[in-house]
Amino acid sequence: LIRYQTFVVTKTGSIAIKADSLHYKSDLWLNAAVLIALSLSAYGFYWVDGLATILISCYILYSAYEIGMESIQTLLDHELAAEDITKITTIVTNTENVLGLHELRTRQSGYMRFIQLHIELDDHLTLFQAHAIADNVETNLLREFANTEVLIHQDPISIVKTKND
Repeated sequence: LIRYQTFVVTKTGSIAIKADSLHYKSDLWLNAAVLIALSLSAYGFYWVDGLATILISCYILYSAYEIGMESIQTLLDHELAAEDITKITTIVTNTENVLGLHELRTRQSGYMRFIQLHIELDDHLTLFQAHAIADNVETNLLREFANTEVLIHQDPISIVKTKND
């Protein structure tokens, strides 16, 4: 059950299942510690029970803290990690006919990611061509980031240069 829950957590990012998995893991560790402590107490190692209790308590407290912080971050719709932002920038700028990007905004709410950005395109593209390029960027991003909603605005490069001057 713990292995399956770990698999589900990696696929969905569910904090509730992660917390439930912690419950089963702590039960597993506690039962193992009881068996070991009982076995060793027969040989006079009575202190093992107390040590195991302290170690398991520390494990539970640390794991609960991590889950609590992750829950708070989820409720606050935090920005994606720096490595994800770098990956997004690389994917977008490596897409054919994209001259640049700006106003990149990301957030995560629960298991869903949200990416909003403006791509910079050649002034002489038709609306159809610009739309096709934006679709290509979206496809490339969705290939890398599952459970993601992508919103792309297309800007002619001359407007971007005018804004920056």
